[in-house]
Amino acid sequence: MLSVAKVQKRNAWRYYTRRVAFGDGRRPVGQSLKDAQEMAGLPPGRWLGRGLAALGLTGGAEVSERQLELLFGQGRHPDADRIERGLLDDGADQATARLTTVLGQPIEEIEARKQTPLLALDFTFRPQASLIVLWALGDARTRRIIERAHERATAKALRWLEDEVAETRWSSGRERAKTPALVVAAFRHFDNRDNFPLLHDHCLILYRVQRLDDGEPVWGALDTRRRYRHVVAAGTLYTLAMTTEVCEELGLATVPRDVTPGLRPVMEIAGVDSGLIDWSSTRRQRIEDALEGLTYEYAQKHGRRPACCPTAPSRSPRPCATTTRTAAPDPNSPALRLPKRSAPTSGGRGSSARTAATTPAGRSPLSSWRSASGRDTA
Repeated sequence: MLSVAKVQKRNAWRYYTRRVAFGDGRRPVGQSLKDAQEMAGLPPGRWLGRGLAALGLTGGAEVSERQLELLFGQGRHPDADRIERGLLDDGADQATARLTTVLGQPIEEIEARKQTPLLALDFTFRPQASLIVLWALGDARTRRIIERAHERATAKALRWLEDEVAETRWSSGRERAKTPALVVAAFRHFDNRDNFPLLHDHCLILYRVQRLDDGEPVWGALDTRRRYRHVVAAGTLYTLAMTTEVCEELGLATVPRDVTPGLRPVMEIAGVDSGLIDWSSTRRQRIEDALEGLTYEYAQKHGRRPACCPTAPSRSPRPCATTTRTAAPDPNSPALRLPKRSAPTSGGRGSSARTAATTPAGRSPLSSWRSASGRDTA
């Protein structure tokens, strides 16, 4: 499954280094990003995409806090500090040296026109609810297979976006060209804001892409409207690739589950109890409840239902998501990631995953998750 958000404010990178890059928790002021991620048990962010070579970056390399600030906060080269120092040493003036490190149109020029610059798109990939349940309650082998499938499916969707979708535009959109080379900073998370299990990756796609102009590389804007038109296809590709790999590795099957009336069903893993699926979708339920309330208030005021798809919570108005969003938790656990547990020694292929679809009698799914991840406080 895939959701998309814009990164527009110049200081938005602080949110991604203090919260998103830190696992949706609040990082203490003064603590380095690397130390905070190690304390939280999170892997560091990593660079992805074919556009890295143009910036001297390597795929899979660690994302530093300064690189995030320069790229996603200032629209400049991630190694701008070194480049600028070299130009100053060669006698260039400060303004010229800084302008040389800017990728495309300077943010200051966009703001001078009273416009809000777009810096990146946050593509968030996550498995469907039944796979989250299996990942959270399964044994070590099950979790490894699901995480590996998630990583491969994310990479496959990003490659498809590069190959088939990515375009740059210039001259007020009158000129366009294919740009099969994106710059992506990816961050792996294991929990949501409620400390519930939720495997997902935030993939920050830089709004700047490179094209050739008379044989010379120049930086321009990514065509976001074209990208938005293909979000559903990218999400479907991710889900299909991940589900297929998990089912083949664990010997499982899928069944359709109706989530939203009038929309296509979601393919879930067969055998996972619907109660566990509903438990893992508490955020969605809160949004649906809020949407129902807003729809009623609108109808009372205007005498009709709103035109923004009143029967589809997946296209609910922004206030539903905003008003139901809980505050980010303070980091209180040294390990967000699940510790390894011994795999079953019997039961046949796929039995461990099917066993994970149930919980011990008298015990809630949440208590099982907290016990497995070291979050029990009793």
